[in-house]
Amino acid sequence: MHIAGVFASGLLADDKATYAYRHASPEMAERARIWRVLAAAHGHPLPAIAIAFATAPECVERVVLGFATPEQVEEGMRWVRAAARVGTAVWDDAKQRGLLPCWAPTPRW
Repeated sequence: MHIAGVFASGLLADDKATYAYRHASPEMAERARIWRVLAAAHGHPLPAIAIAFATAPECVERVVLGFATPEQVEEGMRWVRAAARVGTAVWDDAKQRGLLPCWAPTPRW
């Protein structure tokens, strides 16, 4: 399986609050803000957490990340490296905060 759209068309990559190439609803923007707070509390950028979550299932062979500039590619590669360091405490915390349902399968490495 290949996965694209990991950053929800920008919502999880920056503070511009776009989703599906439109302005995100206030509720979605707030949820992304809470995810950013959680990510920062664990010492990770939110895009790295999004990548870690997307790459977790064993059936995922590739994750497609889209960038427009060489600088974005460099930043994206930093996020990929950071994604490898996202630990299980992030997912446990996300479930405790209600960001993920308790039954959601999450990475366990």
